[in-house]
Amino acid sequence: MTRLIFRLLLVQLVFAMILLVKGYWYWLLNFELAFISSTLIVLGSFSGYKRMVAKRLDVGEGMNDALLEKIEDPYELYDEEQNIEKSDEDLKEVIKEEKKRLKQNKQTLKKTIKSTPGIFSPWRFLPYIVLVLSFIGLNNNHVLEIPAFLIGLGAGIVSAVFIGKKWIASSSL
Repeated sequence: MTRLIFRLLLVQLVFAMILLVKGYWYWLLNFELAFISSTLIVLGSFSGYKRMVAKRLDVGEGMNDALLEKIEDPYELYDEEQNIEKSDEDLKEVIKEEKKRLKQNKQTLKKTIKSTPGIFSPWRFLPYIVLVLSFIGLNNNHVLEIPAFLIGLGAGIVSAVFIGKKWIASSSL
């Protein structure tokens, strides 16, 4: 994984040196701020969600046979005990039961609270602040170059996805 990080940083450094030699200071500044911010945002997201999944697995909220069966066949279409021919009354009853079941499965406050640590991770939230403040700062000083900023965002996201994939693959849950 360190080789991948060094390669990505080398490519980024070469790009920065080209911009510096050509005299595009504003482009370099825009690119670097966007690159660093977007990389930290994506890696923070990976980190937050990885911790959330690891915590759920430790608590024992993993997959069990009943849950797996429910996911594979939620409407019990492949159940051999079930009679295929149903009357209209049975069909209306099934529709009512499904509507009731769907109402019970809606997102509850408890489920929302369980998923918020991945969303509100400080490792993800702080880089957003850096991104917004750098955008505002560049704009207020009249040095904002939108193409350079967008290229930096894209390069940061791509780099962070490669780093994150290697990081998650190398660590075990």
